[in-house]
Amino acid sequence: MEGKSMLKLSHVLAFLLLASLFQSLMARDLISDGIEVLQLPVENDGEFVLCPGKQSWPELVGKSAEYAKQIIQKENPIVHDVRLLFPGMPKPLNYVCGRVFLAVNFKRIVQVTPTMG
Repeated sequence: MEGKSMLKLSHVLAFLLLASLFQSLMARDLISDGIEVLQLPVENDGEFVLCPGKQSWPELVGKSAEYAKQIIQKENPIVHDVRLLFPGMPKPLNYVCGRVFLAVNFKRIVQVTPTMG
């Protein structure tokens, strides 16, 4: 029993030692050394914004997919790709500026707030 607890303690100590060695690679140290760090644009509410214009349309929940597509493209001309997601279809996790997914039911009624991505 003591051997296992000593092994766990040694792992914790090794982790802490390694973490302290890499402390100098933190972003605040890189900035002070003159290395540029990428700054993403941020809106007033703190969310990251990668595309200009409106990003979500909560008012379209319960509307038809065709109507939702027209409104989205009218309110944000950057949107070039509006795709329907039917129940059970996976949503790709990669972010693409100008792409909006409409999660609809089989009657093509929007079920979830459409967002850019």
